[in-house]
Amino acid sequence: MAEAPKIDVEGSSEPVVALALLRIIMDATPDETHDRNWILSTYADCLAVVGGAEVAFDEDEDDEEDAAAPAAPAVAVTGRREG
Repeated sequence: MAEAPKIDVEGSSEPVVALALLRIIMDATPDETHDRNWILSTYADCLAVVGGAEVAFDEDEDDEEDAAAPAAPAVAVTGRREG
């Protein structure tokens, strides 16, 4: 896969912070294929977390998935904090 373009983010809005978090996750998983579905799903997870959602990651599903087709982490959104 081609190297991802450098993206500079400014600001502190939830979408900007979620984008920065997505970039950190992508940089931390260079061996995975980051296809469109993975990117959009992971960005949605990042938006939920930045917005205050409490999430639970299901680590057991990783053992059952096909290694040739990596997917976004399985996340269960359990609520959103009011603030």
